[in-house]
Amino acid sequence: MKCLVPIPPESATSLKREKETEPGYQIVSVVLKDGTRFEQVVASEGCIIAVRGFTEVPFASSEVATVQVNHKRWNFTRWSDARKPKKSKAASA
Repeated sequence: MKCLVPIPPESATSLKREKETEPGYQIVSVVLKDGTRFEQVVASEGCIIAVRGFTEVPFASSEVATVQVNHKRWNFTRWSDARKPKKSKAASA
């Protein structure tokens, strides 16, 4: 699995203690340092791999303030949103 955005070490450590949403991944909320919030984010093996509504992860690891498991499920393997996913200015980690 490709690691798109590494989760900051302090958050990754706390995620390891939490249950998985489904085998192999967790659905988490991510809050950026500027206050921007993403409620449905897929995290696996210390990386953010998908953000609901975006074709690419719209932030860099250095922008992440907090990551918390919330298990707000959605079928991230198929775009289930009514609108087409937005492209982002994905920053390289």
